[in-house]
Amino acid sequence: KLAFTFGGIGALIIAAIPASILAITAGGLILLFSSFLAVQTARVRFVFDETSFELKTVERRSREILVESGENVIVGGANRWAYDTFVEWKFIPTQFPILVYFKETQTSEKLGNKDSLSFDDRGGTQGHFFPAICNTKQLEEQFEIRGCAKLSKDNTAGK
Repeated sequence: KLAFTFGGIGALIIAAIPASILAITAGGLILLFSSFLAVQTARVRFVFDETSFELKTVERRSREILVESGENVIVGGANRWAYDTFVEWKFIPTQFPILVYFKETQTSEKLGNKDSLSFDDRGGTQGHFFPAICNTKQLEEQFEIRGCAKLSKDNTAGK
């Protein structure tokens, strides 16, 4: 849904604005981003098991087998987080999610709080953002079933 929306916006910019380098460039970049989201939607899966939320990828040949996604490119380590380490999560924006945000304490423990630039002012937490390339209703349902703390409307975390 997200890739389709951005693709439509890109095509609309190119079609609606009189031919100019700016319109073609802006529309083309949005279409390129839309293509990236479409590829990621086909490739990435968000998996919930008994204890953790994990990012996996679809094995190229089988299209059915899920494999480890590799190390987190930003902070290192596996893309796997225990539910009880979630401090907060939310969709941005809430009505039509484009980004999913969550904050956890597990990465902080793994790094031994060494990377002060990665952690917020509360200390010992790590925030993560990813494009909403999945069914966000199912994602929300699973976060709630698993007891992951959610950022409330008054900007305080709670269950």
